[in-house]
Amino acid sequence: MGKAGKFLSSRTFFRQNRLKMKWSLHRASASRATSVAVMIAAVLSCGLARAQLFDGGGLFNRKPEAPRAQTEDEIGVPTPVTGRVEALKGHEVTFEIRAESKTPGATVEFLIRAFPSAGKIISMVSKPNERNKALVTYWADPSSSATEDAFSFAVRYRGGRYSSEMRYDLSLVDLKTEIQVPAAVDFGEAMIGSEELREITVRNLGGASMERQVFLAPPWHLVDPIDGMVRLGPRGARVLKVAFRPELIGETSYFLSFSRSKEGTTKLVGKGAEPLTLVTETVELTLDETTNERIGEILLQNHGPKPLAVGARASTRLQSGILEAYLLAPGQVTKVAVKLGATDTAPFDGTVEFSLKNGYAKSARVVAPVVPGRLVVTVPNSITAEVINFGKVEAGRSMERGFTITNPGGVAVPLEFHVPGPFRLLTAPGPQLGPLSSMNLSVSLSPTASSRGLVDVTMNLYGNGQTVPIRLLGNVVAPVGAAPAPLTPNLPNLPGKGIRLGGVRAPVADETAEPNSLFAASSAEPAIGNGAVPVQAVEVGDEFPPLPDRDDPTVQRSPLGFQTREMIKREVDAALRRPEDLTLLDAGSDSVTLAWTSPRDTGPALYEVEMRGLQVNHETGFAESVWVPFLAKDIEKIDRLVKAKLDRLNPMTQYEVRVVLTTEDGRSSPPSDAIVVETELPMDWTYIYLFSGIVLLVSVGLGIRKIYLDRRPEVYQSQYVDL
Repeated sequence: MGKAGKFLSSRTFFRQNRLKMKWSLHRASASRATSVAVMIAAVLSCGLARAQLFDGGGLFNRKPEAPRAQTEDEIGVPTPVTGRVEALKGHEVTFEIRAESKTPGATVEFLIRAFPSAGKIISMVSKPNERNKALVTYWADPSSSATEDAFSFAVRYRGGRYSSEMRYDLSLVDLKTEIQVPAAVDFGEAMIGSEELREITVRNLGGASMERQVFLAPPWHLVDPIDGMVRLGPRGARVLKVAFRPELIGETSYFLSFSRSKEGTTKLVGKGAEPLTLVTETVELTLDETTNERIGEILLQNHGPKPLAVGARASTRLQSGILEAYLLAPGQVTKVAVKLGATDTAPFDGTVEFSLKNGYAKSARVVAPVVPGRLVVTVPNSITAEVINFGKVEAGRSMERGFTITNPGGVAVPLEFHVPGPFRLLTAPGPQLGPLSSMNLSVSLSPTASSRGLVDVTMNLYGNGQTVPIRLLGNVVAPVGAAPAPLTPNLPNLPGKGIRLGGVRAPVADETAEPNSLFAASSAEPAIGNGAVPVQAVEVGDEFPPLPDRDDPTVQRSPLGFQTREMIKREVDAALRRPEDLTLLDAGSDSVTLAWTSPRDTGPALYEVEMRGLQVNHETGFAESVWVPFLAKDIEKIDRLVKAKLDRLNPMTQYEVRVVLTTEDGRSSPPSDAIVVETELPMDWTYIYLFSGIVLLVSVGLGIRKIYLDRRPEVYQSQYVDL
């Protein structure tokens, strides 16, 4: 509502009051004095009401503006007054702080800006009669060695802003305390996990009391008093017990201060020592051929004077072979046995951790190579596996005995047998014996009809450079009812004839080879493949050549375990780096794609792919394993990556290949690492042809049926209606 509206309201209100006045005069006409009094009261009330309705403008509207609150600048800022007071330590003192204000009766508010550091303010209240002053109660800390203290405060009028802070000084008066402690306390050497206790005497040579809260940081611990509060009266003393519990190796120190003086500070010195040491930080496990376990020992030494309990935690494969905790004898070396189980043949590189309850730990490294492949022969129902006794065998007949070959190692072992006659190996063994596997074999004694007497020969098993001899015994007797044969001298242990599995006899000239057989008819063309060669059986009278010379540098063991020599003599330059990272990229039913990385800075060079094959030795007449150059197609070189394709291979066949780098001047690098590649199974079109034929027959049948239905004559039917 505007001023005009407010003015009309005031006029209406005035008229109402005037009517009330006339009505009152009419009712009280008997008394003139009363009427005059009533009139004066009405006029005054109308004036007061009009003053209120005009927003504080006054009776005659002399103040046109409404009243408002004062700003901070209009209120002003009082000025705080500094000062100094003297306080006795351990006692309270009350003093007065003030501010200069406009009038002594102005209300001033006080605010503490910065509190004292050597004591504390108990309370602060305004004076009842002088509102520009305040009473402050201060208590000085008796344990403080400070002689001066201060605080600051600010003031303001009510509703105004605070002034800048003003410092107020406090002079601290104390009865002097003189604290004396040892200059240094040596705790000596303590093992990690143990503690050393020392007593520290604190003396107060002054006349004042002292109260101090003591705090220590690890590895120092206050044992007595437990709460850490040290109270000393005048001329008093107190004994503190401090423990040194090291957590790290080496010297450490700590300054414990009871006062600011040099005599009131002591230096705590201690040295942490290893509670135990590993005599052997790295242990390599060795193979126990009796149990096929890889075993070893970790040596721990306890340097302390007391038995030490340590917990043990190891890798999962070792955890079953160790205990959860060990008790180490004081000052002695304790042996902790670790082992890997008989069936765990893979390489190992792990740790065994020995720890104390306080968290200190030591770790020993345990390594073990893969368990090498080896051959173990067992003969059922026999005390020893070195002899197989066939007993009496009638001439012209045969007798069988079985034995088992086991490979307890972690890698495959290539197998090779030498079985002298008249014994034969009945079971065809594979080219190798896998890790942690066994094979049951049978050998027979098959003497001819004219043989008589004792037979004592040795059958040899070869694998991974290991030779296992098995003595074969038998007594050939005349069959029942046969005439006695003429006596011939017996020559045991001198078998001049025998058979060997792993090499084959050369085919005769009139024998022909299959078109895709692994052996070629000519000895000049080596056969390449996985060694599964269909040849004629080796008779007893055939001789077998000696094993390849293992010291010959040209003879190397292939990935499948065959002793293989180089077919082509090369001028090998050791300074040339060999091709690296030979790998199989793709394999089909009749081809494979190889890839390798060429050496750096070799210049123009060619690459020859060699494949392991079998070739007939003209001198011995037997086949031997050789590295044969193989023609590679589609050789592609991308930077250092070289790819080549080998085709015209047999499906589902393993091939061993390697790569040789040759330069233009005829030098060759050492061959790359040989790898085994295998072709895939070709697609079988039999079922595809069968399914296609069935679909074709069904389609032809449906077509014939449709033609037959379309050529049938139309049949019309008449409907007769009886009218």
